[in-house]
Formats: sequence, structure tokens, C-alpha cells
Amino acid sequence: MSVVAQSHRDASERILAGLSISLFANLMFSTSDAIVKVLTVHYSVFQIVVTQALFALIPIAVMLHRTGGLHVLRVRHPKLVLLRGLLAGTGTVFGFFSFSQLPLAETYSIFFSTPIMVTLLSIPLLGERVGLHRWSAVIVGLIGVLVMVRPGFESLHVGHAAALMAAVIGSFTVLVMRRIAREEQHAVMVIAVVLGLIVVSLPGMILTFHMPSLHDMTLFAGAGLLMGSAQFFVVRALSFAPASAIAPMQYSQMLWAILYGFVLFGTTVDPMVILGATIVIGSGAYIMQRERRRAG
Repeated sequence: MSVVAQSHRDASERILAGLSISLFANLMFSTSDAIVKVLTVHYSVFQIVVTQALFALIPIAVMLHRTGGLHVLRVRHPKLVLLRGLLAGTGTVFGFFSFSQLPLAETYSIFFSTPIMVTLLSIPLLGERVGLHRWSAVIVGLIGVLVMVRPGFESLHVGHAAALMAAVIGSFTVLVMRRIAREEQHAVMVIAVVLGLIVVSLPGMILTFHMPSLHDMTLFAGAGLLMGSAQFFVVRALSFAPASAIAPMQYSQMLWAILYGFVLFGTTVDPMVILGATIVIGSGAYIMQRERRRAG
């Protein structure tokens, strides 16, 4: 009996460690995004994306070295991996543009509608059947989005459209991930994303390049190193806890977005955005839970 109890305790401690590491990774992602928002004042989104991705390759290369190097990588679905990278690159352009136009918390709130869109798109694209529970969660989540953007009461901003586009593209990315996640190595996915960022934004960077100051270059480096390092911590978190437990930790980014928005940009969050975000997050978390039950 004591052996069983010890095993259960060890499993609980591993999951707790995974959740803690994931929370730290999401702090790093949020900090990187806050730096990106600062940089959008003086630099094009394309230049930010490419420069951040190049610096992100440094910690990713370290992570790859620790797992055996390039020669251990095997790409089993090259076309789908390429598609994931290009989708991620395109979605990031829209996402970073929305950072330049909207408060971080408001942008994140719209990004968090991705699980809702994944559910909707899985019907025509994957032929999935969506039951009453998930349909209810989708409807509630869409209401949450409407609460945030309030069409007809608040003027819709181009930033809202960019954030929504990023969420839509993100949902297609998730569907591709769902197709290949069990067969492709995590390192392959991460490298595909970073290369996708560079490929998609490099032409725009060439046309809009502006030589950064030394101070701004440190910001570019910080954003990229944080983003790349966060990928390492995500991999580490997944070694301790299942993805179904790790995924909801992304919602912790809302807290950091509110804090960074106030400290760095002097913005306060509209109570209606908080209400709508709460609805969307609750809906997304419920959909994740239903997905986990279906997978089980």
C-alpha cells in the first residue's frame, strides 16, 4: 500500500513540476511579447520577426545539442511540417502587428479564442462530430469575443482584425499539429516554426530594414533569447506532465499582459475586456478538457 502511495505522490510531484516549468515558460513568452510591443514603435513587424527568430536559434541550438544534434532528427511528414512553419510565420506577422495596435491583454484575449476556432474548423476539415457540450462551449466562447470587441458599440480597430486573423491561422496550425504531433519530434516542430518565421518575413525585412541602435539590439536579442529559451522549458515541462495539463497554463499570460501593459505602457484594461476574456478562457479550458476525455 505504501508503494502505491509513494508512486502516486511521485506522479503528483512530477505534474506539479511540469506545471511550474510551464508557468515560467509562459512568463518568458509574455516578456518576449512585451519587448516586441516596445520595438514595434520604431521597427517593422517583419524586421522584428526575423531578428527575434535569429536570436531564438541560439537557445534552440543548445536544446538540440543536448538531445543529440541535427543527425538525430527525422522528418516524417515534410509537407505538413513545412505547412506548420509557414502558418506559424504568417500568424506571427499578424500577431505582432496586433501588438502594435492594441494593449497586450486585449490581443491575448482574442488569441485565446483559438481552441474555439479549432473546434469549428475540425468539423469541415477533419470530419469530426461535435457534441452538445462542445457546441455549448463554442457558443459561449463566441459570446465572450463579442463582449470584448462590442461591434456597434466600440469602433473595431485594424488591430482587432489582425488579432482575429492570427487566431484563425493559429487554429489551422493546431489542426496540422494534431495530425502530426505523435509522429514528429518536438525539436522538428520548433525548428520548423523558427525557420517559418524567417522565410515568411525576410522579404518584408529587406524592404523595411532600419539599422537598430545598440540599445534596441539588446531588446531584439532579449526577445529572441526569451522566446527560444521558452521553447526549451516547454519541452522540459512536457517531460514531467501531459500536454493536456500543460496547455491551460498559457492563460497565465493574461496576468503578465495586464502587468506589463500597466508598467511599460501605462494602459489599464477595460472591464468588458476582462469579462470577455474570462468567458473565452473558461470556454477554451472546457473545450480542452472535453478533448482530453475524447482522446482518453
